[in-house]
Amino acid sequence: VVKRWWEQYVKLPWPDEVATYLKVGITKNPKKKGTGDSEKDDDEEDHSLRIRHTIVRYCLLSYVLCLRRISSLVRLHYPDMEHLVTTGLVREDEAARIGDEEEEEMQRHGGSNWWLPIKWSIDIIRKAQMDGRFENPPSYSGLVGKICDFRRGLTQVASYGHVTIPLVYTQVVHLAVYIHFAVRLVGDQWIIWRKEGDEEVDLYYPIFLTFKFLFFFGWLNVAQTLYNPFGCDDEDFELIDLINRHIKVAATIVDEGNDFPEVKDDVFWKSHKSIDEDKEFVPNHDEGMVMENKLKSITEMVVDERREGNFASRSESRDMGH
Repeated sequence: VVKRWWEQYVKLPWPDEVATYLKVGITKNPKKKGTGDSEKDDDEEDHSLRIRHTIVRYCLLSYVLCLRRISSLVRLHYPDMEHLVTTGLVREDEAARIGDEEEEEMQRHGGSNWWLPIKWSIDIIRKAQMDGRFENPPSYSGLVGKICDFRRGLTQVASYGHVTIPLVYTQVVHLAVYIHFAVRLVGDQWIIWRKEGDEEVDLYYPIFLTFKFLFFFGWLNVAQTLYNPFGCDDEDFELIDLINRHIKVAATIVDEGNDFPEVKDDVFWKSHKSIDEDKEFVPNHDEGMVMENKLKSITEMVVDERREGNFASRSESRDMGH
């Protein structure tokens, strides 16, 4: 159960890599550089920025729509498509294409169109590649690969919501734990001796059985808590904070981003040298003498063993199979 709980969080995709590939992949317009028309160049640059923003927004929209299927917390925060329109995550015309995304319909397989914005992203990237907005083909293929990885992560997370642990498994576990301690409770009772001459009853408190009871029921409660981490409890995943983080970071990455520190000489590399050029490597004479004495002692030991006949020659070792 713990492994399943941790994998559900690990498989949640992050849009950082998609945003990074967008920033370095989709540029101004390399095929139309140097036209001399500054207004046209600025318009092309703004259009590339709009493409990057739109693709990231589509990825985040798919992220929210997918998690609405399995998380009650996300459904509570984003109850319907109209609320998503008010947040600006989707436009009205895009919401009409996606559909209403009703709770009953999106719970079943094929009832939600959360994958549709990712499909739009691929179409936009393909058109941008045909328009020559990519510096080279590897940047195009790398960006498509990252978006496919993003979609794969959402599919795996959604699969955990659809393919849950069978109900009979949880029922059998609860029944086994309750029956076990019910039988132990009766079986560990004191035996009442009715006849004269019987041995005296040695009364004691079942300390280890008490610890076992606490451990078993504690683990059972932990398993119940980790069974569905996409709820509204305090122990569940903070998906709303995670979504807000993705929106903030992804928008910052894909932005034009010319505001970065000036490249200067680093004080770090001046004060910390990897190799001290002032010192030369001088072999230690004492260490050399110690190593020479060790070699002499090993040679003397081999000679002594050969004299005593306990040292096998190379041919003898080969015959013995060593």
